[in-house]
Amino acid sequence: MGKANCPYCNSGNIFNIAYGYLGGKKDKPNYIDQEDIGLHINYRKHGLVKYDFDGEQMSYRSPNRYCKDCGNTFHSRKVMYTVDISIITFIICIHDNYYKYIFDFSDKENPKYTIKVNWIAIKENKSLSIKDRNKILSSFKRYKPNVWNGHYGDAYDYTKYYWILKCVYYNGVDYVRSGNDKIPSNWRYFVKPFKEIFNEDIFDLKS
Repeated sequence: MGKANCPYCNSGNIFNIAYGYLGGKKDKPNYIDQEDIGLHINYRKHGLVKYDFDGEQMSYRSPNRYCKDCGNTFHSRKVMYTVDISIITFIICIHDNYYKYIFDFSDKENPKYTIKVNWIAIKENKSLSIKDRNKILSSFKRYKPNVWNGHYGDAYDYTKYYWILKCVYYNGVDYVRSGNDKIPSNWRYFVKPFKEIFNEDIFDLKS
């Protein structure tokens, strides 16, 4: 898991927030008490309200991190919401050819993508429609690659293909999933928007 930098100012000067029940953790150097940053005792009960990219309301946990540089609080749990995805890197090596798709959603109003084949950029920083971005994010939301196994197949051997999927969130948290000649059971459903957008059969991997 990546280091949780502040999503507001990108500072690494981050403290864990100690709520009332954390007791002794309040005295640890990397913790700060909720009252010291203006969070009331009952704050944790109510949490926050957040909306997904498609307008769906989600319940959101209270913040667990505090940035001492800009004074903002945020939540940095390992598994975040799809709306928080910033960069997706999707790599497939098949038939001795290497395909790399990079999706940059850091500017929510102007998503972009880059395609490299055998290390050469075929398309670079091309605009992606909001509709297509939402198709991709919907697939992440529905088929949850964040809870896939870390790796499928033999980690050092493959005869047909290998794939790598890396997802980075706005606060720097990330996860990586991969496989050699093996895929998760819901793969064909997960890759459907990628096939539709790019009209490519390279996503049709089978165990």
